[in-house]
Amino acid sequence: MFLKTRTSFIVTSLKAFLLAAPLLVACSADSFDFSSLRAYFVFDNSVHQDPTLQSALNPMSAGVFCRIHEGSEGGALFIYFESNQSNKTTKAKENADDLRRTRAIGVYNKTGVIVGYGNLSSPATLYAYDSQCPECYAKTNMVSYKLSINSKGFATCANCKREYDLNNNGICKTGGKKLIKYRATSTGALGVLSINN
Repeated sequence: MFLKTRTSFIVTSLKAFLLAAPLLVACSADSFDFSSLRAYFVFDNSVHQDPTLQSALNPMSAGVFCRIHEGSEGGALFIYFESNQSNKTTKAKENADDLRRTRAIGVYNKTGVIVGYGNLSSPATLYAYDSQCPECYAKTNMVSYKLSINSKGFATCANCKREYDLNNNGICKTGGKKLIKYRATSTGALGVLSINN
């Protein structure tokens, strides 16, 4: 009787393990690389044809990044694109399709997101980061720490002076939190950019 019960227990345990094993393998480290904060942005660059965004969404120009944020002028809403390769900022007036879409362009829809292809992998990886310093945001829970971006592919916080490598998964050069990272896809430089977290 004891042997039969023990054998049944072992068989049941083995079945449970075999059923759970694929689930354990499916939960890769990539699942935990993205932020749990909400972000949602869809932009059709085939309609707007913004050259700054086009450059950042070209995998052949890896290392080019673009900050995207929303603002208004004279009652009209615009999406602004700021390149890390120059001080140039371009803008696209939101059309009816853009206005119908819900937008959460970064933490609390305040400072925007930074998108572009990193230059340290082949094929190049599309990154979408929050434009907020993760260290300062974590300490204060305020969205007042917009990062500056430079042509070397670094984002810098004016408050805490930390530098983040945009080409290398948003790691901090001096240690600390990585940039807040969102899931992003693109259908091409003159296609649709989707950020969805």
